[in-house]
Amino acid sequence: MTMASEWTDVAQGWDVHRDRVERMKAPLTAELLSNLALRPGEHVLELGAGTGELALVLADAVGPDGRVLATDIAPGMVDLIRRTTAERPCITVQESDATSTGLEGASFDAVVFRMGLMFVPRPLEALRECRRVLRAGGRAAVAVWAGPGQNPWLTSMGMSAMLQGLIQGGPPTGPGGIFSLGEPDQLSEIAREAGFMDVEVHRIPIVAHYDSTNEHYDSVESLAGPLHHALLAATPDQQAAVRASAASLIEPYKIGNAYEIPGEALLLQAR
Repeated sequence: MTMASEWTDVAQGWDVHRDRVERMKAPLTAELLSNLALRPGEHVLELGAGTGELALVLADAVGPDGRVLATDIAPGMVDLIRRTTAERPCITVQESDATSTGLEGASFDAVVFRMGLMFVPRPLEALRECRRVLRAGGRAAVAVWAGPGQNPWLTSMGMSAMLQGLIQGGPPTGPGGIFSLGEPDQLSEIAREAGFMDVEVHRIPIVAHYDSTNEHYDSVESLAGPLHHALLAATPDQQAAVRASAASLIEPYKIGNAYEIPGEALLLQAR
């Protein structure tokens, strides 16, 4: 299964849970926008644009005289972006591979890649492509998840699936895995190798809110492509065991009748 088809398969889940995703990422998005300091009339490329919600925010920042090109490699996500941004004429939508966009060089003032670079098996190529399409002095803002130890909202589900033999090989820290770029020094080094300057990486804490253990399970299962497919292939008994195990692992984060599970993102800013 290709990455494009894998993420197309969970596009419906992203559509259903888009508001939750944006609330969870709100501190990261605020920091990203502050660092980019977009100005009216600028041209912005967003890679891995997902549901298109961030593209709307970027369009607000550059105004009617600006331009936002929102791209994704997954056709299902591209469909979501088109529906989300249909009434915003300054937003153009395109299916595109982050490592080879086919776009004209030096044609954007800023590039944004929020929570997608870690899924690219060759992230250096993607960052080199970001560098290629930026104008002189252009800015890049790239966000990825920090390591598994900093993100129990997700690892609680992954560990539970591993215990049932549904996922093999330990935490997904290898190329293309969700935690593959989870170390700040590693992310900085790749950005510099790609030709960026003024490279900084910041740790951004986030909190995932859930009203129940079932809400946590259903949300994460719907959004995480590899986990979604593993659980689809599981027996009802295995699914029930994963649900029970994940509920046990997030119990320390229960506050009242709800759950506030910590997480951490890394935000790369560079020129």
